[in-house]
Amino acid sequence: MIRIIVLLVLMLASTCTFAQTSPQKTFGQKMELPDSRDIGTQVLRMSESFLGTPYIAGTLEGNPTERLVCKFDGLDCTTLVESSIALAISKTENPSYEGYKNELTKLRYREGTIEGYASRLHYILDWMYENQKRGRLEDITAKVGGVPFKKEINFMSNHANLYPAMAETEVWEKIREQENIINSREYSYIPKAGIQKTEPMLHDGDIVAFTSSVEGLDVNHMGIITRIGSRAYLIHASLTGKKVIMSNVPLAEYVASVPKHTGMIVARLNDN
Repeated sequence: MIRIIVLLVLMLASTCTFAQTSPQKTFGQKMELPDSRDIGTQVLRMSESFLGTPYIAGTLEGNPTERLVCKFDGLDCTTLVESSIALAISKTENPSYEGYKNELTKLRYREGTIEGYASRLHYILDWMYENQKRGRLEDITAKVGGVPFKKEINFMSNHANLYPAMAETEVWEKIREQENIINSREYSYIPKAGIQKTEPMLHDGDIVAFTSSVEGLDVNHMGIITRIGSRAYLIHASLTGKKVIMSNVPLAEYVASVPKHTGMIVARLNDN
């Protein structure tokens, strides 16, 4: 009951203040949240602080040139996860707005360098691979019941009309090249039917992404795990809910309710 009351207070606070404050001021408020030595718990606390924040699709799109976007007053599923991680790491390692932006850049862009649209880690499989390579997280899918995930990833190059930046041939070619690299790697996933069995092995702050039945696409959606009792629940920026919410059913039931979700992949942050 106490946890539910705390979550309701966080939802009200985020709804009332985000639209009225600058990113720097909101960042300062986030740095005042309680500390935790466990990075997963810290990520969870940051994600909970966004409860009630409006869902805005495509928050990184629409700029004439690629640049770092820092938004706290409107999030999609990916920017909720990235913002929560970057805030948690910044609070632990460098509690300054510049430190936050530096970590966000490293999370979002290949080698932490912004070099145009193609340098952004658009596919979550690629995002997890690159952030594991730099030691920030670990893909634990195989350790918690995963089986081989075999799928040709090519959604962006096959649907370039959906991405204005890919109208340039050079950008399309770079994205296609990266898809080929993604397809050369091996991955695991937990099929939808196996998720309830996996739930007890998940921790607060784990990152989950849901594999897609859409041809050529790796995942549909992502979010952050919170454990309540013996079950895992999902904090995510919800298109249908139009804001950041906690799922009203446990993880396995949530995934089962979405026809396009075929299963999930799981990453865990490393304590550095």
